[in-house]
Amino acid sequence: MLYAQPISLLLILALLASGCAPMAKTDNIEPTTAFNVCYSYGCKKTQSVSLSEEQWHLINQAFKPLATTPSEERHRLSMAIAQMEKIVGAITQTENDLPGTFAALFKKLDDQMDCVDEATNTTLYIKLFRERGLIHFHQEGPRINRGFFFNGWPHTSAVIEEISTKKRFAVDSWFHKNGVRPEIIPVQLWYSGWHPDPKPINN
Repeated sequence: MLYAQPISLLLILALLASGCAPMAKTDNIEPTTAFNVCYSYGCKKTQSVSLSEEQWHLINQAFKPLATTPSEERHRLSMAIAQMEKIVGAITQTENDLPGTFAALFKKLDDQMDCVDEATNTTLYIKLFRERGLIHFHQEGPRINRGFFFNGWPHTSAVIEEISTKKRFAVDSWFHKNGVRPEIIPVQLWYSGWHPDPKPINN
């Protein structure tokens, strides 16, 4: 896989304008029967989504049987988030969302997501799962941010907290295309600038 080449000042400015910086504006989204998902970089667009019982059944299947350990629940959670991305992507026409940020900068962004979009939506999905009784060992936490002057480009991620131990884990969907299981890693490792190996050109 190719590695990132030196990036022009114009591209850097485009990245910062894209909404993947921590200061980007996002909506305060509360899950209900219908819920809002966002996309188009920096949550510039939102769309109300309602899932059918059949679609929720697909989500529920990712959690069966219910996990008996926190580690097992994190694994099932990653599968459920990937399934949710596939279902929601087909509704919002974001099913062709590319991994990372740079690969989409010169494309129409209407069907693309940056890390702010990904973190916002992932946090919402986790909250929905918790409210439906699908997860028991974890709860969603506030987003975390890293980067720019230290540890690479500005980046943000969803977070889960293990209830019994208070250990926190980044839940990062941005590294992969739509419908692929997110990376779930300890926040300390995420803050270090961690990325999947090999590092792709668009990350």
